[in-house]
Amino acid sequence: MNVSPLGLVRRLCARIVLLSVLATGLVPLPSRAAGPVTEGPTVELPKLTITESAGLPELEAWRYGRIAGFEVLSNGSDLEARKLLADFQKFQQAVHLVWPAPTKPLAASSLILCGRGNKFDGFIPANLRGGEPPVASLFLRNREQIALVVDLEIQRVGINDATAAQNANANSVEYEVDHYRQLYREYVHYLLSQGEVRSPVWLEEGLAQIVMDIDLTDHKLILGKVETTRGDAIGGSPVDPDASDATVADAVVGEQPFNAVLQHLALLPFDKFFAVTREDNEARHPLGNTLWAKEAYAFVHFCLFGEKLQYKEALATFVSRLAHEPASEALFKECFHVSYADMMKQLRGYILYTKHKYQEYALKDTDRVSAASIQLADATAVQIGVLKGDAFRLAGHAEAALTEYRSAYIRGSRDPALLAGLATVQTDPTLAERFNNEAVRTGVNRPSAYTTQARTRLAAFKADPGPDGKLTTVQMSAVLGPLFKARSFPPPLPETYELIAEAWAASSVPPKPEHLAVLDEGVRRFPRDSELIYRTAKLYQQAGVTPTALAIAQLGVRFAPEPAAKARLAELAASLAPAAK
Repeated sequence: MNVSPLGLVRRLCARIVLLSVLATGLVPLPSRAAGPVTEGPTVELPKLTITESAGLPELEAWRYGRIAGFEVLSNGSDLEARKLLADFQKFQQAVHLVWPAPTKPLAASSLILCGRGNKFDGFIPANLRGGEPPVASLFLRNREQIALVVDLEIQRVGINDATAAQNANANSVEYEVDHYRQLYREYVHYLLSQGEVRSPVWLEEGLAQIVMDIDLTDHKLILGKVETTRGDAIGGSPVDPDASDATVADAVVGEQPFNAVLQHLALLPFDKFFAVTREDNEARHPLGNTLWAKEAYAFVHFCLFGEKLQYKEALATFVSRLAHEPASEALFKECFHVSYADMMKQLRGYILYTKHKYQEYALKDTDRVSAASIQLADATAVQIGVLKGDAFRLAGHAEAALTEYRSAYIRGSRDPALLAGLATVQTDPTLAERFNNEAVRTGVNRPSAYTTQARTRLAAFKADPGPDGKLTTVQMSAVLGPLFKARSFPPPLPETYELIAEAWAASSVPPKPEHLAVLDEGVRRFPRDSELIYRTAKLYQQAGVTPTALAIAQLGVRFAPEPAAKARLAELAASLAPAAK
């Protein structure tokens, strides 16, 4: 069942837990050891061969395994990997207690543990390389896949502590990286990425920090608990709340709760705090006791766990409205009924005296997962090629992805996911189309392969239409076939419905209302896709169902993310209104 972002925030805030998003549990992923079932004519693929077997580099040594919802590659210690994976499964199970909305099915989900050979460095996206502090884990995704990548080699890093944002002379501290917590962080980002509209980055970071600090044992889970003993903050004696303590320069190993980190620091003003984007250094490098990240932790924790819980609903309303409006003090006042200055005073008091209500959940014995239950085996060429190739592609490294895919292909693999991956990184359009068509023919489970095939066919048919300049029934069938097949694989993609609407708009046979029912599905799933909304409303108008056309146009006006799209839909709605009466 689809749930609005506001509805999810309200549901979780009511339980004093976390913000969540749409969808259903991860579907089991097919084993890459099994060969594909093929039907239809065979497409002759390019013969990517070499003259001597010595030309192939030695297959890298990786271990392969599977846990709930994830395929796993690891090149470190099996013992370390099994312990981490067992803990991660226990963490997943525990999070489901406090994160009631199920996760959206994806075509592929992978977890890559880099334990030797500096393999993690190759996965770092270009915009994160060379930053300070360094990244220790990655969350990579597109609309149908995710990859979580963790650097198990990194143990400690030297970074500036939270005072670096305030004092030019702040000392560098040595931070001990907790690989378990880093994996928790990336899993939270995965859960929060499920909605059609991403949550504000400060909310994501605040929730990630809260979940990273879960107290988890074999018997219980404690969420939101923060130690309130004073005197263990970074640095010396307390100072004026509105001033920064320039003497705070004690070395700290490990992350600290927000009240310990921020007790002696001036906070970022809310206008600057809310203005931080995903591209800013503060959000891209939150590792350690950094000011912005800990302030996000403090603010979100205050709203969700502060003793009186008076700001739960306000947070939900604020987040919902930020999907349509920019952050401003006026909007903040409407939602929280206090000014930035008043909230800053309350937040400062909360940091100094963290009076809160946390949640405790009992775990069943059946929820326990042991390291011994985790099975790892030597990874095959196709397992390495697909999982590493996909992760490189998600990180924006097309050449590295092509190298991984080609290596598995040359070794004889014709796995449908491998062929689909090859198609996405080919620079030769003809070659890309051949790979993609064969991936579709052999039953690849990635909906983007089917929409790609349909888009290519639609473009070709528009260049060579029927006698009336429109698509013939045969051409329409050739386009709609793969699009309806795409609907059978998770996750739903907006372009599936966009292409259906585009094809019907170009058809020589006008669509009947029953033909447009599939577009109703797309409108419900993607109400912010203004082009889809506009095309669907026009098709209903052409089909003579004006009241439906008007209702869809009005929905588009409500959710349109851009002023120009909103104006276009409003004009259409105004033209439909008289005829709809």
